[in-house]
Amino acid sequence: MTNANEIIVDVRHLYKSFGTNTVLRDINFTVSRGEVVCVIGSSGSGKSTLLRCINMLEKPDGGEIYYKGVNIPESRINLSEYRAKLGMVFQQFNLFSNYNVLKNCTIGQTVRFQRHNRRRTVHPG
Repeated sequence: MTNANEIIVDVRHLYKSFGTNTVLRDINFTVSRGEVVCVIGSSGSGKSTLLRCINMLEKPDGGEIYYKGVNIPESRINLSEYRAKLGMVFQQFNLFSNYNVLKNCTIGQTVRFQRHNRRRTVHPG
């Protein structure tokens, strides 16, 4: 049985700058098992940078990002496996016009890619 209050993601004192422009300053939050979190803010406020840091697509300049108790920036975790366990949709994400919102948000978690003879075949899973 899983603990509904189990903290899955724990971000502590996260910082990220690009040159002299500090984009993320002392960001702190937790996400517990079963929670769905939306990051909302004005253009240029750091939403995408925050998500990119959590997924290690950008290296944070400071702070800690824990996933199930493991400090991701300091660990030697397989990033592909780690990223496969987190779901996120970028603001510039190209959606499938023939799918509804739910299907567009979950398609990445329900499709498996298999390679045979250098050809990519997609199998809905």
